[in-house]
Amino acid sequence: MRKNEERMGEKNTEYSIIIPVYKSGEWINELVSRIGVAMDSVAPGAFELILVNDCSPDVITWPAIKRNAEKHPWVRGFDLLYNVGQNRAIMCGLNQARGRFVLTMDDDLQHVPEELPKLIRAMREDEEVLCVMGRFDTKQHHVFRNVGSWFYQKVINFVYGKPANIQTTSFRIMRKDLAGAILSCRTAKPQISPLIISMTDKIKNIPIQHTSRIQGRSGYGPANLVKTTLENIINASTFPLRLFSVAGFFSAAVSMLLAVLFFLRWLTGGIGVAGFTTQILLIIFFGGMTLAGIGVLGEYVARIISEITGPEQFRIKNDTERRHE
Repeated sequence: MRKNEERMGEKNTEYSIIIPVYKSGEWINELVSRIGVAMDSVAPGAFELILVNDCSPDVITWPAIKRNAEKHPWVRGFDLLYNVGQNRAIMCGLNQARGRFVLTMDDDLQHVPEELPKLIRAMREDEEVLCVMGRFDTKQHHVFRNVGSWFYQKVINFVYGKPANIQTTSFRIMRKDLAGAILSCRTAKPQISPLIISMTDKIKNIPIQHTSRIQGRSGYGPANLVKTTLENIINASTFPLRLFSVAGFFSAAVSMLLAVLFFLRWLTGGIGVAGFTTQILLIIFFGGMTLAGIGVLGEYVARIISEITGPEQFRIKNDTERRHE
């Protein structure tokens, strides 16, 4: 009986909304309620909400998810065994999604649930588009967070060849085929937006409202933004290695030119014992470059080891589906 119900649910589900949840138990009820109202206006009875609890350390988030799953048949909850981060939590949701279209958003109500129909209508208007992302013309973040986001976008533009007119955000809708392609990437540390950019150019932006965080502080401080940016560069690009290669060849060329110049000056008697300071400075400079290059190479080796021996992307500890058993 349960299998028949699951097959029927999969058949009727048009939209799957995935939200990674972390310490959001106090406003989960409001989030679920507002999503339900918004989705009923465009796809009544044809959507599901997948809440992935990213091993929240509090004692209220997972119980709040379970209560909403018991109250609303379209809510599904998954509790992860250990904290994996936003992107891998989304991968868990993608793995469970049943809909023909998949939407993702944050859990802090800065992504306004009432804007979900805008994403859906934009996707319906163009059959060629594979992904529609919300564009926030005005972000309600701290100034340092906004500067960090701007820098992150510039890095993605450069490293992945992202069009400058496209803004990547986690408030998006994609077709199931694209979601399946993302799932096929079994990297230990997936980055959803860069993966989308690398897979397709059939992406569209639409303006979306962005509101202030309901309470608490974002987990994406300056340190996390820097870490995420570096991971995006190293996980999917050899640009740092190429940069040091170019710098090495350039330094070698300059050194050869200087050698010729100094030799000519020596022939004309223009050089005596002088040059000690220059030699020390050159040794320090190229020694520093060598150590930096070894450090970058070490980062790539560490990523390779992580891909081979690291833990799986996620492990589900519990889920609300078990209430039917």
